[in-house]
Amino acid sequence: MDIYEFEKSLLDRLTETSDVLSARDIIPANEVRTEWANYVEIMAEPTGWQAVWRIPRVVCEQLSIRFPIMVMGTVEQVLFDELKAVFCVEGVQDDDVHLPEKHAVALDELWPMKDQENEALNMDRTAECIDRLRFFYHHIWMPWDYDNDDQRSDWADKHLESRIKFYYDIKNRTMSKRLSSHVLALLAEANYIQKKKEVLEMEIEDEEETELGEDSSLVEHDKASELMKLHLRLNSIKNEIDILENPAMRELYEKVRFTECTSFSAYNTISNGKLTAEAFVVTHIGTLDEQIDFLTKAKSKFNANKVVRICDSLQGALDISQSSDEIYLPPGKHMIKFLEYLNGGGAIRAITSVDFKDVDEHGKLEIIDDKSIISSKDDDSILLTVDGNYCFENVLLDCRNVRTGVLIKRGNVSFKNCYLIGDPASTTKQGIVVFGNSTISLENCIIKDFSTGIYSNHNCNIHLTGTNIQNCYNGIEVLTGCTVAFIATRIQNCKSYGVLLEVNDSPFPEKTNQSYDDFQKIERQEFRFEPDCVFENNGKANFILINGSQADFNSSCFMDQMDPSSNKRKNMDD
Repeated sequence: MDIYEFEKSLLDRLTETSDVLSARDIIPANEVRTEWANYVEIMAEPTGWQAVWRIPRVVCEQLSIRFPIMVMGTVEQVLFDELKAVFCVEGVQDDDVHLPEKHAVALDELWPMKDQENEALNMDRTAECIDRLRFFYHHIWMPWDYDNDDQRSDWADKHLESRIKFYYDIKNRTMSKRLSSHVLALLAEANYIQKKKEVLEMEIEDEEETELGEDSSLVEHDKASELMKLHLRLNSIKNEIDILENPAMRELYEKVRFTECTSFSAYNTISNGKLTAEAFVVTHIGTLDEQIDFLTKAKSKFNANKVVRICDSLQGALDISQSSDEIYLPPGKHMIKFLEYLNGGGAIRAITSVDFKDVDEHGKLEIIDDKSIISSKDDDSILLTVDGNYCFENVLLDCRNVRTGVLIKRGNVSFKNCYLIGDPASTTKQGIVVFGNSTISLENCIIKDFSTGIYSNHNCNIHLTGTNIQNCYNGIEVLTGCTVAFIATRIQNCKSYGVLLEVNDSPFPEKTNQSYDDFQKIERQEFRFEPDCVFENNGKANFILINGSQADFNSSCFMDQMDPSSNKRKNMDD
């Protein structure tokens, strides 16, 4: 199931986009879409070509289906004026997902396939056309451009070159990692907000047409309030991005935005010549006796020569620590908005060790006083991102406010006595997502209430020891080439499957799936079982092998804006 893919330079992108937007002397923002519609009408095949549709996360949330998911089908008609296509569904990656036969799909969500039933179609040109369109609307056009009503200025002359350079500055990592991560998080949030706005606006419009009475008015009022919040947040993001597009302003912005980090770095450089802190101890407000008692417990974790810095919050420790530092937490809730990567052999550990398996199944996490809970301040895409060796120990990761709990790009990452909790009502949240070239170990952990507990790419090694995965839609989803060792592990009460393995043994969509309840009957090199494993009460089967839907993926699946620093997709990663 090969799709077309393109790798182009800054100059190529600038030239090809300029060609589309240079038909007239002045093209204001509200006419840019018309120019793209004219270009697509000339270049793209109007009907009869096969493609893969990557359903956006916000649509998956609306349809209450798992994410990410891909659908194969045929474009019945291209709606040039709307930059959409009538897409006929022919095969869905997940047999349990049932979609209507036809959809109006944005062209930039479609990935043309190389193998076409009609060989007379000019798919090279069509794919090139859609690639240009997708690059423009994913990376250059900003959500706030839709509301730009300036008729006197040429949009391309004002924004095109600076936006493309901005994209390549991120892609080529010319910014600091901290600033780059911040930019990507803002863009991801902005694109998610825009799609959510569009869905809400359509729902409000439909409700106004139906006029269902007082109850409908209350619902409409709630949606209007939510829409206003989205508008305000989007305007705030716009103001930041407008500054960051200017290379001359970035350094000043970073100094102001990350003041505490910059000050700490400068202080250590002046006083010691280098950063010397090797461990950070976070404390909460309390009496002197409480502080002394806590620091006495913390002292047992360190040798006498260890350099330690005291911080009053986890956010403060993350902002000023180095990637190789260890961070120790007291019991209680720690709210963060962390916009960088964890790596370098560092760790986040709770001072006190607790047994999460003793937590009352119906207890409220907010009142568990003896546990260290990490959660997001806002509705972020990801709670924590790891791109190197790292360790989490004795912490509870509250992922109910985020769409992905821990995103692991690479490295050896261990979770020891940790609890990851999601939202049982969501069909799109993942607990741990692993890209590839990684070794992940979970020891005495609990993963609960996610759409997918662990979602892993090729070339990953996962070791589960004494770990419980429960009450998810699918417990674990992995691709061929990923190995999973189950040691005294329990996967139970998942709505669909306990373990889902996507293999590539037959062409999509003519696939034959195999399900198992007894793991001893599975003969796959991806799995290794040791005694005392339990797989039970999983809705459809404990294990399912799905043939033909195998696909690589990267951060485009789990962030609403493509991460330009991520690895190039090989097949169909969306």
